[in-house]
Amino acid sequence: MLIAAMFKELRLLSRDLHGVAVLFIMPILFMLIMSAALSSENELGNRGEILLLGTPNDPLNDGFFTTLQQEELLVKQGNIAQLEVYQQDLLQEKFALIVVNPNQDKNALKEEQPLQLWLNPSVDRAWLLGVKGILQKHYSQQRLERYSKDNHIVLKHNQRNPVKRIQQEVNQALDKKFDEINTYLAQQRWQEIYLNRQGKTVNQPNAVQHSVPAWLIFGMFFIMIPLSNVMAMERQTNTLTRLRLARASSLRLILAKLVPYFLINQCQFIGMIALGYWVLPMLAMPAFSLNGEWWYYAVLSAAVSLSALGYGLLISVIARTTEQAVVLGGGGIIIMAAIGGIMVPTYVMPDMMQEIAQFSPMGWALTAFQQLLLNQATLMQIQPELWLLTGFGAVMLFIAVLIYAHQLKTQARF
Repeated sequence: MLIAAMFKELRLLSRDLHGVAVLFIMPILFMLIMSAALSSENELGNRGEILLLGTPNDPLNDGFFTTLQQEELLVKQGNIAQLEVYQQDLLQEKFALIVVNPNQDKNALKEEQPLQLWLNPSVDRAWLLGVKGILQKHYSQQRLERYSKDNHIVLKHNQRNPVKRIQQEVNQALDKKFDEINTYLAQQRWQEIYLNRQGKTVNQPNAVQHSVPAWLIFGMFFIMIPLSNVMAMERQTNTLTRLRLARASSLRLILAKLVPYFLINQCQFIGMIALGYWVLPMLAMPAFSLNGEWWYYAVLSAAVSLSALGYGLLISVIARTTEQAVVLGGGGIIIMAAIGGIMVPTYVMPDMMQEIAQFSPMGWALTAFQQLLLNQATLMQIQPELWLLTGFGAVMLFIAVLIYAHQLKTQARF
């Protein structure tokens, strides 16, 4: 009975190819558009605590720290010798950024080394962009001021040489000094180093790593469209009456519906990842690839699919027509996407909206996906999001089964 019901669902799906096509075409278009739109990384951001590490009691480092405090940044100062200890604090998110200054006041400009920025891969990119501008401004200012302080040119035997020779030596000395300053300003100021949850260095995050997971999750929730179309067909063709006569249990019928759509969700998952890996580089965008264990993503995909199917099935049994399902279900999906960080990253939202985003199933899914992708987290580390997704899907399915069982008893026409 179960196998026959599953084949029945597949035959109904074959009659609604437009609805199935929407599941793949719509998230692909959104992913391509938003990947290109976010690639400039011109976002607003939040504040985070900064740790400045350098040589203790060094005038250059102390002056740099003082100017950063005047910018009202949340900044603390530490000893560069304790970098490994502070890296553990960074992994625990006690700091948003560690700035390591390996230079001292006595170093010449030609011996200058780039400052190191140790940070988490999931750091707010807009906030980081603003902070880097402040760091560059004040560090360069401190370095050049201290380099030029009490810097006098003393010419030997200046009383015996003609004025022309004095002028030549002065100009040569000034040219040399300005050449050193120009060389210093042309040097790379920052070396960004990203640490994941395991303390390993990883590549810098990019816009694709937000867009692909976001619109993949968005597309999986739109499984509601073909599911609601099938349920509408059952009502129109009096299928409920035949199922009632066959004494089919509502639980088995629901299970028969879920399996084909669950497989479609997994095809969406695999297809979007493959698209990000092969197609995006052809459009001059970074390639998308999964980091960490692949089966972690499989577990997450199953949890997202359960949540999406539970929501879609509940809408499908409540709505009396396809139009009602599209309005109720589609509107709910768009709202969940808007507040869950799918359309706009949560870190650019106001604090109140960030709190609201914690109640969106899509927000849970996206948070777990990015933890796996950027921080290479384990299943234990994304366990809260997995339980939320599974619980949401289970509750939705339970309510849908009760309503569907009631419909089998009351809406069947003999």
